[in-house]
Amino acid sequence: MRPQDRALLGLLVVDGFVVGVMSVAFAYLRFGGVAIPVAAVLAGVVNCVLLWLAAGYTDGPARWFPLLAWLLALVIGAMPGPGGDVEILPEGPMLLPSLSLLVIGAGLPGILAWTGRLPAADDD
Repeated sequence: MRPQDRALLGLLVVDGFVVGVMSVAFAYLRFGGVAIPVAAVLAGVVNCVLLWLAAGYTDGPARWFPLLAWLLALVIGAMPGPGGDVEILPEGPMLLPSLSLLVIGAGLPGILAWTGRLPAADDD
């Protein structure tokens, strides 16, 4: 892997973390009083794009780093903060949006990889 490819893969990891933070921030977005998993669907689509781009740089396990950075942001959002507040609540009425964020956000890229639709890395 060339140094430029490593740098671009690093930027994709940072992008994955930023998408994770935004997913946590908008996980409970409501339209008309109903929690619609818009953030989950957008996170799934963006994670597919990040995985697709990362697969173009490497065939190894490093292609999964943007998705792992996204999951790290979700784990950080599920941990209690200094005041005891938690951004991602996996219980009560917030269980469905929290679960949909995880299932759709990580499931769509998983399906993309499982079906073999990821590009092969350029071996320049």
